[in-house]
Amino acid sequence: DIPGVSAVALALRGDGTVGATYSGSSFRVLAVESNDFPYMSWYRSDFSERPLTQVMSVLRTGANLPPIELPEGAQSVQVWAQPAEDYQNIFLWMVLQDSRGVTDTITFGQVEGLGWSLMEAKVPDSLRPPLNLISVQIYEPAFGPAGTAGAIMLDDIQVSMNGGADRKILDDFEGRIKWTALSTSMISSDMIGVTNQDVKNGQRSGIFIFGKDTDRGIRGFYRSPTGGPVPVVASASFMRRSGLRVGDAVVVNLFGRLVPIRVMDTVFYFPTMNPAGHGFVIADLQYLLQHLNILSPIGSVSPNEMLLSQVPGSEEDVYRIAVSLAPQSNLVHDRTKLLESFELDPLITAGWRAMMLVAVFVIIFAAAFGYITYLLHFSGQSRMEMGFLQALGLRSRQMTWLLSAEHLVIATVGLVIGTLAGFSMSSRSSTPASQRRAAACRPPKPPPIRTTSTSRVSGSRSIFASI
Repeated sequence: DIPGVSAVALALRGDGTVGATYSGSSFRVLAVESNDFPYMSWYRSDFSERPLTQVMSVLRTGANLPPIELPEGAQSVQVWAQPAEDYQNIFLWMVLQDSRGVTDTITFGQVEGLGWSLMEAKVPDSLRPPLNLISVQIYEPAFGPAGTAGAIMLDDIQVSMNGGADRKILDDFEGRIKWTALSTSMISSDMIGVTNQDVKNGQRSGIFIFGKDTDRGIRGFYRSPTGGPVPVVASASFMRRSGLRVGDAVVVNLFGRLVPIRVMDTVFYFPTMNPAGHGFVIADLQYLLQHLNILSPIGSVSPNEMLLSQVPGSEEDVYRIAVSLAPQSNLVHDRTKLLESFELDPLITAGWRAMMLVAVFVIIFAAAFGYITYLLHFSGQSRMEMGFLQALGLRSRQMTWLLSAEHLVIATVGLVIGTLAGFSMSSRSSTPASQRRAAACRPPKPPPIRTTSTSRVSGSRSIFASI
């Protein structure tokens, strides 16, 4: 509905660390709407081995499990629970999500006693139906590996309607387990499964076995939209720094949450992302938000960027609208304006012109000084050799030809070595370290950038490096 805007996509940008703590290698993360992003972004064929549409498609791989939806009119959620031991200060929680993506945690109270007990929690009125059950959690006031290890059995997660007259089972743990244990550490031992040893109803009940590791006191299991780790695409620099390979899974810390990810593909470059340093990771926005917002007590995460594709001729109008939407004008980045600033910046153009004149002067001075130094050294070392050759009968003309040939060979060898060294230094100085590392995997040959100022920069670097 914005005049001049042909497409809009949301994105989430932030930082992450490899591992369950904040001391691991840091990297950048960008989550995009993978269905829409290929049709509104700028991309080049040497950014990755595969086209952008295929790169984005791997972000949506997975089991794609349907959510556990609460029926309309659900007033409360009930579950049968039995702890393996009489634990102290362990509480049972569940996380619900509404149609807007808003999550809320409902608490069933403290888990106590050794027998089966029916626990109940009211469905919040603030949530907008339809509602989904996305996580079952236990909370203990502990931080890190200071929790109590143990197990708790659950059976017949159900909802109550019409004042308790009607009930509907959401999960009776009789079929295949479709839950995934929350990540609490790199070596988390938590597990969700079934047992037929002690059953409340039916033939099996669910059993959640948990260790001492907690994530801000929380452990539990959730309905993973992908059936497991979040599929991501990583940069070549990230893969090299972390030592991972395509297909490997690892726990990373994103926005203060522990999220399991699985690397499905690699890229060399990606729009708006810098491969330098520890690299970056690309994920699907919906999948990542669903994983991040499972731990809703510490606040939900929402998109923090908007990508706009504009109709030709409406650049100025769209830019003004974007500036009005952003908290600060410096948060709005226009690709066209950025390119124009590099092409038309008079300081850059004038600066490199001056550098070219200085470089030519330095080359002439260095060459003359070096040759004069060589001649002085040569004259001091070759007096005895020249006298010996004259004693053998060489005339002055023959001596001149001999010295000319010798100096010509020296000059030719020097020019060849200097030229090769200049080209090598120029190519390395004009290529960032991250690009050289990416080129080691697959050296692309990008097309030349057709800007006057850039061509002058490259030429000046070549001349200066050859010194």
